[in-house]
Amino acid sequence: MSIDTYAICPCGSGKKIKFCKCKDSVHELDRVLKMVEGGQLVPALDRLSTILKDHPDAAWALAIRGRLLMDLREYQSLTENAERFTRLQPSNPLALTQSAAAAMFNRDLGKATELLLEALTESGQMVDSFVLDVASMLSYGLAGNGILLTARIYATLAFVSDGYENQSMAANVLQQINRDPNVNMLAKMMPDLIPRPDGVDWAERYDEAALLLANNKIVLAENKFDSLQRSAPMQPSVLSGLFTCAIWRGDFEQQIELLKKLSQCESLSLDDRARFLAMSFVVGPESGPVAIKKLLLTGEIGSIDETMISLSANSRFTDLPSDVLHQLKGDQEVGPRAAYQMLDRDPPESEGVPASDLIPETIGLVTVYGRETDRSARVEVIGVDASMETKVRELLAAAVPNVEFQSEVEGTVPLATIAAPQPGGLKLKDAQEFETVQKLLFDDRAVDNLANATVELLDGGSLASTSGDETKQLQRAAIVRYLEGEDNLIARDESIIHRLSDIANVPAPEVITPTGDDVEEIPAYNLNRVDATALDIDNLVYLIQRAQQISATKVGRAAAQRLTSMDVSSDGEMAGVKLLGYTFMMQHASSVDEVLENLDSAKAYAAANNMSTASLLLTELPLRLRLGQPEKFQECVQSIMSQYGNNPEVMGQLQQILVRFGLIRPDGSPVQRPQAAPAAVGSDAGGGLWTPDGGSKPAAQGAEGGSKLWVPGMD
Repeated sequence: MSIDTYAICPCGSGKKIKFCKCKDSVHELDRVLKMVEGGQLVPALDRLSTILKDHPDAAWALAIRGRLLMDLREYQSLTENAERFTRLQPSNPLALTQSAAAAMFNRDLGKATELLLEALTESGQMVDSFVLDVASMLSYGLAGNGILLTARIYATLAFVSDGYENQSMAANVLQQINRDPNVNMLAKMMPDLIPRPDGVDWAERYDEAALLLANNKIVLAENKFDSLQRSAPMQPSVLSGLFTCAIWRGDFEQQIELLKKLSQCESLSLDDRARFLAMSFVVGPESGPVAIKKLLLTGEIGSIDETMISLSANSRFTDLPSDVLHQLKGDQEVGPRAAYQMLDRDPPESEGVPASDLIPETIGLVTVYGRETDRSARVEVIGVDASMETKVRELLAAAVPNVEFQSEVEGTVPLATIAAPQPGGLKLKDAQEFETVQKLLFDDRAVDNLANATVELLDGGSLASTSGDETKQLQRAAIVRYLEGEDNLIARDESIIHRLSDIANVPAPEVITPTGDDVEEIPAYNLNRVDATALDIDNLVYLIQRAQQISATKVGRAAAQRLTSMDVSSDGEMAGVKLLGYTFMMQHASSVDEVLENLDSAKAYAAANNMSTASLLLTELPLRLRLGQPEKFQECVQSIMSQYGNNPEVMGQLQQILVRFGLIRPDGSPVQRPQAAPAAVGSDAGGGLWTPDGGSKPAAQGAEGGSKLWVPGMD
């Protein structure tokens, strides 16, 4: 191949081949690339090794070799290649990126982030696709370790870069963060840079730093922001610039410190200050200041049999079955001999769902271990909230007297988890009754549990106990703001934040009433504050779609309810748009009855407007099976077969569902048949189950001769 000596050298140095040290060996490039394109990766590596022996300065060979080693997962060789590449060209962005990849595969995310940041700084306006590949992989690792804003910024870099085609991993990282209801809303959007005030003498220096930041010159921008902070301390705009730099660096501890400083800027509103402080709880892997400590209590016992008899005889300790013991054993060589739920009150004697104030709550898991070679027989109590330690000790003293228990911090859990206490000691007949109990327990105790939880941020106090302390108003407002971002919490009770605001003596969230295109400017962390009652159809659709993207259940429900109540044309672009609203309400319903109500409304709307109900019927199938409604399940199957029996795609999805639930085999035959003798199936029998080999296989017929697919409960 004829080499254009005035082309940019493929080594990544940014120099033209004519002026690069690679010029003596780059004629081998075409041969190597043909081997790679033909899938001959190992021969290509051998050829590159030969080239590097003959031409030690062939940086382009090191660049290609590093990519191949990464694809082949030869991480040790990649580290050696990156070290050689960096020694040869210390400022080369591809060399720095290889070093970042090697550090990442060695699980040193901090070093990987720093090296990739240097690579971006050295890249200039044109960022190589290899740099973006590693940025995508780094974002995946950061997200898995709970460093969410840094994961987001690197995934976004790869996702929005012009000309970059391998965006799937970056898109997947963003989707996982956005759609996970366990990720706080405050971590689902990069905060904007705070504008500087007008007329300040450091305006030009700030603008230079902001421009460097916009061009991904993070190291240079950080130096300027550092200098500005010394001359203009506690300026929100400067602190926000440093905060953005800390996000790029992946330094979540520095992010937390800067967010705390922003929360202390009195020029900002209380809501903004509370938001910054609340954000400091979610940028790292742990939410320490508002986390709930879980304790492990351990006490040595003499007789294991007497202890088990004593615990079983006490009404506050409910025996757990043997399968739970097996789960508790896990990887341990010796598992517990017995396990009990510790209850906060006596369980009711009657079966079924009791009144909410009678539902016992599990406050600890008690396990009993026999004597081991190096340990005495003991009782361990797992998962005790620190605030419940006194009560737990009282119950233990009553059940196993004369046993001294030592406590230690076992770990922490997010504050929002205590809003949903676990019931115990009840005699329930099915999953629906259990769900009813959980809802009753949440409705009755969630607010009190959250209001009285003791946290480090309030110096061991709670929202309720410090409500009269003006010096802790910001901290209380931050806790409420943090809880406002917990979608799993808000989805279960949309009024909970206003109730907590009253108890904590802090301002309730202000309602946002957007008009026109303003709705698109609302940040993710404020989305659940939107009043959707005055919005038009286009904006309602936008809100529902955005609520789906970032798991904002409250505003999605409000928009969906508004949309389904409006008169919408069944023609043109808006045809079928109501199905979007019904689907959202089905997916985010708070009860089974609500799911079924919206499902029926959606089917009626689709039928009235001559639209397909296939997706709705396929959604209904697992629900009917879960509720133990075989007749309704059969009706749904027959509806799909009668309406869409000639649609291979729909019938294929039906078969997949039935196979997944173990009702039929892949060939369409039932896994289990009723005990009653089936009637003969003639060649003209109606109905059947579609299978991939074409045609229909007759389903098992009932005694009355009707074509039916057997499901549990029919016999």
